[in-house]
Amino acid sequence: IHHYHNYYSTFSHINIGLFLQDTYGKIYDTFWDEQQRYEIFKENLKKIEEHNAKYHHGQETHHIGITQFADMTHEEFRKILGRQKKIKPAASAAILETTWIEATTKKIPDEWDWRHEGAVSDIKDQANCGSCWAFSATGAMEGQNAIHHKIRIPLSEQQLLDCSGEYGNGDCIAGGDEKASFAYVKDHGIETEAQYPYTGNKTKCMFDESRTLLNITGYKELPGNEEALKQAIASIGPISVAIDADNIQLYVGGIYTTKCKTIDINHAVLAVGYGSQSTKNGTIDYWIIKNSWGKTWGEQGYIRIQRNADNLCGIGLESSYPTLK
Repeated sequence: IHHYHNYYSTFSHINIGLFLQDTYGKIYDTFWDEQQRYEIFKENLKKIEEHNAKYHHGQETHHIGITQFADMTHEEFRKILGRQKKIKPAASAAILETTWIEATTKKIPDEWDWRHEGAVSDIKDQANCGSCWAFSATGAMEGQNAIHHKIRIPLSEQQLLDCSGEYGNGDCIAGGDEKASFAYVKDHGIETEAQYPYTGNKTKCMFDESRTLLNITGYKELPGNEEALKQAIASIGPISVAIDADNIQLYVGGIYTTKCKTIDINHAVLAVGYGSQSTKNGTIDYWIIKNSWGKTWGEQGYIRIQRNADNLCGIGLESSYPTLK
């Protein structure tokens, strides 16, 4: 259904509700709600057609389409991004070594992808909860667990959502921060996703220390430059990063090169690799970013964002990873 035909003529008021229900499980409470969503959807279809016309003429390097956010206004979409702009210092931050030393003098490969090394879990879905920070944090911890302990098991975002409030993290609306999550896990450990499954709502903390799968010793932050991020990905593992996600509501594929903000970093994700691609406009370097919006969004749940473009969308400005013994 995705990319290239004229969407606008394809959908009527009747079948848009059915399509979104079948594809994304959307259910509208009332006829009025469905009518309102249809009008928003039509506006987004216009954006899709205008953008993809530019894509076909080589003026854009990524294309957009219908995602689970296609019936949401931009303002509604922004509310579920969920990364706090400023967070109070985590309780344990003072005793953590948080400076990253450029770890290696060995040659860094020109391209790298931790998915090929078995260090990345399957794509997850945060649903309508601003819990991206929890998914970014578990992704980085899952990577370190796979690399160092050869254990590739998904970890519990719900535990972080329910239990790390004292470290500065909030609920689905207030949002949180991946570094605060690492500080919490340093003190308490973390269970598996299977033992403490995701519900998409903050509830009472049900952490059971006896079920802890992973303990970490702390976390380190990277300097805010892309070369350090490249080195860290190649030599350490998947890295928690944060971006301005305002413009990726309808992203379905390609390399994102469109201008966006670097100061309004509002979404936490996981950098799992990097590479380069030849295009009509020359070679474009990119980051491979694991998102937490399900497999139907983007490139099977991933997005490629231009690399070496002055921290495009803030990529690399706030990057961190957990440390293990």
